[in-house]
Amino acid sequence: MQIREGFVMQAVPGAFVGLAAGLIAGGLAALVGQPLGWALVTMVALGLPLGALGGGFGLLVAAGKLPAGRFAPVALYWLLGFPLARLVHEVAVSLVLTGQVRLPSDLAGFLAYQGIVSFGWAIGFLWLHERISMRLRAAAAR
Repeated sequence: MQIREGFVMQAVPGAFVGLAAGLIAGGLAALVGQPLGWALVTMVALGLPLGALGGGFGLLVAAGKLPAGRFAPVALYWLLGFPLARLVHEVAVSLVLTGQVRLPSDLAGFLAYQGIVSFGWAIGFLWLHERISMRLRAAAAR
């Protein structure tokens, strides 16, 4: 049981970063004048996939499948994960707004652009993940 609890605790920082990103995206959508419902859809449809992928990252680090604190593995992880999360977001928003599941018209271009953006996300994710992880370890040591 102790090992499982330790693994779950390793997922918390990454999940928190992803969920916080969804919260911020929803807040920004509301700030620029989108209806509150649309902002909430953005918050959920982006925050949940990013939170799940962020938690998954922490579990991979805890299992020894990815090294902690190195940019290249994080960048490769998010090169796949971030476009996937954005695609889920895009499809969910179109489903809520139009009632139909629609993929972006230029799917390859959309995924390529999100792949480029993922490197910026990976930098911020790694920085926040490491800071939150350090604080959790320090709190657990007390």
